Amino acid sequence: MKKLLGILVLGLLLSGCSENKSETNRKQSAIKLSCEIKKVNIIKKFDGTDTDIWYDEKFLKENLSQLTEPIIIEIFKKDSLAMWQDKQPVLLNDHNEKGFSYLNESAAQKEGFVNLHYISVSYDNLEYKAETSMPIKDDDSKYNFGFGNKMQVSTIGYGSCKKIK
Repeated sequence: MKKLLGILVLGLLLSGCSENKSETNRKQSAIKLSCEIKKVNIIKKFDGTDTDIWYDEKFLKENLSQLTEPIIIEIFKKDSLAMWQDKQPVLLNDHNEKGFSYLNESAAQKEGFVNLHYISVSYDNLEYKAETSMPIKDDDSKYNFGFGNKMQVSTIGYGSCKKIK
């Protein structure tokens, strides 16, 4: 019983330490960017029908303002895969001298489905690109998709980043 209690206490201590270390590392990030979407191209409607609709920055700010809110990206150092998006930890898919990319997901409009988001930033021109997939079942099959095998893209957001201190 004492051994089990000891393992439990040690586990709690270690998990607490890792959270503090993550926050400490985030605060010491060498790369800090503020990125925002400026225009969006809808390639496919939710039903999969092809389309080609563009929304400019003015339309987005007036009608879809949540899309234009800047996100803060912090990366520990140039060769690190540790990143924070609005203080939330994210594991980068790729990071090199040209830029970085990562993948995340969000709930789709239809219950039981998610959208995959392929995000990339170029260090050359600080261009920000966010591709959103067609809805995909929220099951283990979603793990078959990544940058090398993208799910069919429905929307592409284009934007830019600014260095922050």
